[in-house]
Amino acid sequence: MDRLLPLGLAGGAAAVAALMDLGANPVWAWVVVALVAVAALRHVGRERARERAQSDSVDQLYETVDRWAAGHLDSRVYLDTDDPLDAIAHGMNRVAEALEHRTEDLVRDRDRLDAILANMQGGFVIFDRALYVTLINRQAEELFMVAPGEALGRHVLEVVRATAIEGALQRATLSGRPESVEWAPNPREDLLIECSVAPVRDPGGGWGAILMTRDVTAQRRLERMRSDFVANVSHELQTPLTTIIGFAETLSDARDLPPEQAARFIGLIHDEARRLSRLVDDLLALSRLEHHSLIARRDPVAVGDLLGAVALQLQGRAAAGGLTIHVSHPEHLTMASDADLLREVLLNLVSNSIQYTPPGGRIEVSAAVLEPHVVSLIVRDTGIGIPPDDVPRIFERFYRVDRARSRQSGGTGLGLAIVKHVVEVLHGSIRVESTPGQGSTFQVDVPGGPLDPDVMEAAPPT
Repeated sequence: MDRLLPLGLAGGAAAVAALMDLGANPVWAWVVVALVAVAALRHVGRERARERAQSDSVDQLYETVDRWAAGHLDSRVYLDTDDPLDAIAHGMNRVAEALEHRTEDLVRDRDRLDAILANMQGGFVIFDRALYVTLINRQAEELFMVAPGEALGRHVLEVVRATAIEGALQRATLSGRPESVEWAPNPREDLLIECSVAPVRDPGGGWGAILMTRDVTAQRRLERMRSDFVANVSHELQTPLTTIIGFAETLSDARDLPPEQAARFIGLIHDEARRLSRLVDDLLALSRLEHHSLIARRDPVAVGDLLGAVALQLQGRAAAGGLTIHVSHPEHLTMASDADLLREVLLNLVSNSIQYTPPGGRIEVSAAVLEPHVVSLIVRDTGIGIPPDDVPRIFERFYRVDRARSRQSGGTGLGLAIVKHVVEVLHGSIRVESTPGQGSTFQVDVPGGPLDPDVMEAAPPT
């Protein structure tokens, strides 16, 4: 536009020359030149103002784009309606609105994904086709013992350090078929992890993989316990049945059997039949407890009367084994609970102490209020004790610390399992302390008492 000024002056000069050729007054000729020059200058000014306005509009567009690039998609650019770039500004604003909505949707989806991954029970890892980590949740980081964020972009062997899992991932990415392996991170802790690998299409082509882990330690333990239970039940049933069948056949085949021997065989058959009956009764009781078909009552229970009745019922068995039973409890201690279930617990615990206490031993049955609203029932003996490795398993069905002693005393191996389930029905807890060769202490804490708050002060120390 800088050329407009000389062009305007040139036009004015041409006009002056034309006027002089026509014989016009020279003054008028220069007036015409001046008017042409002013018009040219105004035109140049308007063009330069328009250029500055367009430059400002372009700067606004650039600044807005920079703000969008920085994540501020709520920024907008507004120009005058007569600005040639106004249509472009409106188009950019519509694009920004669409991007803002799309970004909000992506953020919501990301938050949902983060919430799902954070609350998953097991680990979750996504690998690309080269088996480098692209996504991992907190549970997987803890399982594979890597710091938060350090696993991203690293190879599977740098993160998992388990050839079994790496092999499953390799097979899945090569074949496109799911794989599953079980992995023991620390065999000493009996921990078992099920690792499921699912192939997934990689954006760059080929197969990536998703690894999902699940702790199956408890499930495998239950399966093992179920298998052991079936085997133990079969064995426990087979032993008395074999005795019954054998002696019955002997009695049936023997024609000249002495009467005293026949009576002895019949007595053994009766003993084994009663043992079989007790086993079936215990199995039925355990089944009811495990299926939660038993509901505990909440009636006033005189704890002293309860302990005395249990001691009296088992006094004969204890005396036959050369043992003494001692009972102690706070006076007038009453609690709100189920007397029948409490009696079941105490009968099994005291019977267990009788079985595993040598002659001359002592069994103490006591009650105390060790914390508000909870009554503790305690059975302490001077028996053979329980090895530390066996303590966690004594409440399993048919688990015996000393199998020979338990069978000789007629135990079914289900007493402590029944105790555990009854305590759960009562919403209580049970603790065991034992020293091999010195004895064991079982403490059952049951909510529901005492009903008389003054008993708290009268509770003896234990």
